[in-house]
Amino acid sequence: MANPKILVDDTSPFGTYASNERFASFIARMRWLPRSWLGKRLMFTFRRMARRHVGDCVDMELFGAKMRLYQEGNASEKRALFAPQFFDYEDRMALADLAAPDAVFVDIGANIGLYSFSVAEHFKNHAGARIISVEPHPDIHRRLAFNRAQNLDLPIDLFQGGIGSKADTMQLVTGIGNLGQTRILKEGESTEQQSISVPVITLIELAEKFNLQRIDGIKVDVEGFEEAVLLPFFSDAPDILLPRLMVIEDNRDAWETDVLAAAATRGYRLAKKTNMNLLLERA
Repeated sequence: MANPKILVDDTSPFGTYASNERFASFIARMRWLPRSWLGKRLMFTFRRMARRHVGDCVDMELFGAKMRLYQEGNASEKRALFAPQFFDYEDRMALADLAAPDAVFVDIGANIGLYSFSVAEHFKNHAGARIISVEPHPDIHRRLAFNRAQNLDLPIDLFQGGIGSKADTMQLVTGIGNLGQTRILKEGESTEQQSISVPVITLIELAEKFNLQRIDGIKVDVEGFEEAVLLPFFSDAPDILLPRLMVIEDNRDAWETDVLAAAATRGYRLAKKTNMNLLLERA
């Protein structure tokens, strides 16, 4: 089976897909909805109506940044496009609270950069603050790079590759129907889908590559590959690189090792379980 074709237009100038008045009106109404049960129900209703008035993608402002957003095939992108207040709000705000001079946020599994741009909205006014966005899929990375290029004032650096237990080349498969489910194959795992070879380095090697002297926050969304990302880091990272906050996709059912127990050996505690993620804090 071939990998699904991913729509990317990173050559047309920003504004080519400007929203029409009707679509912009729906977006304005949805973004004022409260984060409540009723607000969410109304959002779904408005979103169904709004989608009739937009094409495959739209150029608009999100998280204070200019972004080209696609409404099909990427669940998190669609959620943020129509009503960002319902997209991992607690998780993003916890990371935004890390904003300070020289603060560093590492976004592993950045997708098109939703966490990166959300955090950048808060980091951009602090001297020396940095964001490293890590995305291995070449087409998804093109979307991310296009959005980064529209906002050169933001402190975001990109790395096209994956994070794993060692420097290597690994196989990546695209999530069918949802780019957010794109994942690296585990050793020995087979798939009927066509895979893509991508470079992988360790989290410590990433810190060395970008000359990071500290990390304040990390988000890890790698569809069950969290053990390969985090266990070597917990084992080998110097204390200075251990972040105050880690937002980790909750895939405990898929883990072969107790990642939370490994985190506890380095001083982390589970501070909160949100809808999709685990928030680990280190004193």
